[in-house]
Amino acid sequence: MTQSSTSLLSPSPSLSLSAAQLALTACLSHASKLGIPVNISIYSSSLHLLAFARMDTAKLTSIDIAHNKAFTAAGHRAPTDTYTKERVGEGGPLYGVGNSNAGRFTMISGGVPVEVEGVCVGAIGVSGGLPSEDKEIALKGVEAILAAIKKQGGTAVKAKL
Repeated sequence: MTQSSTSLLSPSPSLSLSAAQLALTACLSHASKLGIPVNISIYSSSLHLLAFARMDTAKLTSIDIAHNKAFTAAGHRAPTDTYTKERVGEGGPLYGVGNSNAGRFTMISGGVPVEVEGVCVGAIGVSGGLPSEDKEIALKGVEAILAAIKKQGGTAVKAKL
């Protein structure tokens, strides 16, 4: 590409499959330790599924919820529990947002974006436990990515809480 054409394109950093697998392993381990069977979805910054795992006895009905939590957190670049009833309910400033994205938007806790230097590179969505447990498990995945990047001497990764 020429210099002029590259200035018209923006790079889109995203989690790699390796990072997603690392996060999956950490989430599965923590969920097992808590004794909570969950579904775990990891999405890229461009809203594509990178990895998914369903623990043996996880609720079948929470598969889509895990996907939607990761989709919402990556797409909105914010944790799913940011969207409280006061914000998205009738009369709230974001009223109706729950109907966006073909109904995939969710405000149930357990969807957490992963950011590198302030840029969302993907998100982790967990469903099957209480919302607070789902978020705790998702954050273990983010921590695993952070530790791996730090070990490689790379940039810090953080979760928006």
